[in-house]
Amino acid sequence: MCGIAGIYFLKNAGTCDEQQTQLVTEALKHRGPDFQAHYSFKNCSFFHTRLSILDLSEKSHQPFLDEAGEKALIYNGEIFNYKDLQNETGELKTTGDVEILFKLFDKQNISCLNKLNGFFAFSFYDSKKDELFIVRDRYGVKPVYYFQDNEKLVFASELKALLILCGPQALNNNVLHSYLRLNYCSGRETIFQNVFRLLPGEFISVKNKKVNVSTWYKIPKAEKKDSLKDLLSDAVKIRLNADVPVGCFLSGGVDSSIISALARENHTDLHTFSLGFADEPFFDETNYAEKVANHIKSKHHTFKLKNIDFLDHIHPFLQSVDEPFADSSAFNVYLLSKYTRQFVKVALSGDGADELFMGYNKHKAELLSRSFISKLVSPILSPVAALLSDSRNDSSSNKIRQLKRYSKSANLDPMERYMNWASISSEKEVMDLLIKKDTNTFSELFTEAFHQKDFNPVNYADLKIVLPDDMLVKADRMSMRHGLEIRNPYLDYRIVEFAMNLAENKKITKTGQKLILKETFKHLLPPEIVNREKKGFELPLWKWLSTDLKDEIENNWLSEKRIKGENIFDYTAVLKLKQKLYSNNPGDSPAKIWALIVLQNWKENFKSFILPNS
Repeated sequence: MCGIAGIYFLKNAGTCDEQQTQLVTEALKHRGPDFQAHYSFKNCSFFHTRLSILDLSEKSHQPFLDEAGEKALIYNGEIFNYKDLQNETGELKTTGDVEILFKLFDKQNISCLNKLNGFFAFSFYDSKKDELFIVRDRYGVKPVYYFQDNEKLVFASELKALLILCGPQALNNNVLHSYLRLNYCSGRETIFQNVFRLLPGEFISVKNKKVNVSTWYKIPKAEKKDSLKDLLSDAVKIRLNADVPVGCFLSGGVDSSIISALARENHTDLHTFSLGFADEPFFDETNYAEKVANHIKSKHHTFKLKNIDFLDHIHPFLQSVDEPFADSSAFNVYLLSKYTRQFVKVALSGDGADELFMGYNKHKAELLSRSFISKLVSPILSPVAALLSDSRNDSSSNKIRQLKRYSKSANLDPMERYMNWASISSEKEVMDLLIKKDTNTFSELFTEAFHQKDFNPVNYADLKIVLPDDMLVKADRMSMRHGLEIRNPYLDYRIVEFAMNLAENKKITKTGQKLILKETFKHLLPPEIVNREKKGFELPLWKWLSTDLKDEIENNWLSEKRIKGENIFDYTAVLKLKQKLYSNNPGDSPAKIWALIVLQNWKENFKSFILPNS
């Protein structure tokens, strides 16, 4: 796990000055606190910050060069089957995966990528051929941003490092629109005009000064005969390999519990970690995590924090947001990573299981909405539900909130329905908020998923949108902020391909969700863990925003003076949201207000990189 950045000069040869070099490595240092370095060729400069996980010696420092100093690799990620690939690389001078990736790519180029089991973002440059490659892994576990103009191509793991190399850019109102709907930025476009995300399974090649973006991976459509038990057991086993301490996140939900149980079978001294709320019992699940830990006999660490502990960390957390990202559970991951890093350098997680095996409430709602009874009942439910108070702050109010969302969407066409359930705000709410009514490209994010023929469209949309742009951004940015590597066994490509080719009724029916996963591994866990209802990793946002943080909302983040002065949001719509927040019927207003707060802090943090009047 590391931070990478680079600049390639498309016309005249150039180099980065000492100040730029220092600023880039400093911007990425949290991703790689163990070692920072750069290397410059005539047309290309590479920057790398290292988090040492395999082969801790200086021999595996990067940029990794051949003996002649003509070729270089910078790499962020892990190749878990690297030892199986040694017979293709010849004699090695190191014991990690960096040299193996270097030699494989040097010999086989893009054709080697399908042999790699892992997650990665890397760049390879051959100065004799003057050819550059930038590659992103199959499912987007590791990030790559890029910028191109007539003079240069720039790339980096995070936005701030990239903008140091390419200069300030204008805000992208199209992405601002999708951010306000989803609570995160999604798709190829980013919050900045002319700055893009390399999508999962893509690579950039530069040959003869021509830049091309191509796809190297697509999910194969083929029935898989493998056993889920064998596949996931091996996926966990190979992810325990490291030259530093490894542990597991353990929330008490079925996904992380299965991973922890399988890890414990291969690790006699396994440490597990959970985060809880000492002052907010409705949001606290640490008792379930402790039950699992006792059952599998792991060395468990519960970080049970009081409200003041969370509030003291809100501003450092907000300062760490690289691109506007308002999934509030990121704050939990930020704190869990911070405390976990005191004990281990690598943590396995349960990310990906809900997307692959249909474990979310929206999946249950989608199944119910197809029934004839639902189409009859939902128009009746909608006006009744509208009369009831709802919020995320207790069980009954949360049920009412879910009922309202369901009744409003159940009779829409499948794509519109999914878009509504995947969103935190409606199209009308977003348009009311924004002063500049730019062309809405939000639905384009979902069109591909619902027009492809090979896979369940909801599963496909989760894999292409929700997973890379929400769940994996949350895991990568928050863990790497503290120099912690997260590994995701469910995103082993063998598991993903197995799950995506399963019939829907193997995952979800009217009687249950994640059926094959639970059936396969129920023997490892206490029955109450296997059968418990899913609960998200949420925060008591309503309480915090309407009490402890109210003054900052009114006098700073969302003050009338600031909102009107910035001319991005209509203050009447913001005021309406604030009034809803402070009422006894807040609904989803805390999440919507949180999205505005994150954006306001982000703009302040990035003000030197935002072109004026954009």
